[in-house]
Amino acid sequence: MNITRTKSFFRMRCKPGVHIQTWLLFLFVIMLTGCKTVPIQDRNFAENSGFWEQDENMGFRLHHNASASNAVIGTLYAAGKSVLLNGDRVKISAPVKNNAFISAGMQSGARIEFKASDSTCLIRIDRFNAGNAYGDTSSCLHDIETLHARIQAKNAVLQISVSQQQTDVMVLSGSIEVMPREDTGQFVVVQADQKITVTPDAVGKPHALGPDEIWQRMRWRGDFHLYKTVVDWNKVVAGVGVVAFVAAAILFGKGRGGGGHGRGIPRYR
Repeated sequence: MNITRTKSFFRMRCKPGVHIQTWLLFLFVIMLTGCKTVPIQDRNFAENSGFWEQDENMGFRLHHNASASNAVIGTLYAAGKSVLLNGDRVKISAPVKNNAFISAGMQSGARIEFKASDSTCLIRIDRFNAGNAYGDTSSCLHDIETLHARIQAKNAVLQISVSQQQTDVMVLSGSIEVMPREDTGQFVVVQADQKITVTPDAVGKPHALGPDEIWQRMRWRGDFHLYKTVVDWNKVVAGVGVVAFVAAAILFGKGRGGGGHGRGIPRYR
């Protein structure tokens, strides 16, 4: 056996930098194993820029006026097996970049939580041509385009249902402006607890909604279960304790074995 090569190997393994890198790797692995998937409990919570939820068989494109084309503007949470972000499937969640295209297939749904921004932000939602959507705009202006209508909402909570024949908009909080897609010169203000219908030919008049109708129109949200990944700190603390115990045992063993050169493994020159 080459004694010089063996000594060089052990000196490399015992360098302080190598130990630090090893322990950092251990800690990183512990953080990964300490992650768990939990349901999103409060789906009505929104940051300053709000959120958007959609059901199956629909897609749309997102634009943020204050962000570069490759900037992250929010987080997408997926329900079901057919949620696509720019053509790639999302299992649990993924960051959403500006100008992204999001779609959901059969028995699938999605939620987009937008990053907090200042009150001058503008989020455009284009090509929303079918299905149901529920949104809280918070303090950010949302400009939404469907097959039949254009909707502008800020500090409002609303639900939109789009079919080939018409767009139905229900306002749960605040007020919004609704106008025909082809003629944005005229608009109708819709207040909380009101609904309006837009067809290719006309914009209806707002009318009041009863509690039962509101509940019935929002039932689809309960069909989709959304999850997020969080850190289980109990597992992390337990894992760090194990690593610390092993490290102490190694250091203690080295201290006892390396106290004198007359015992143990002889020193070679």
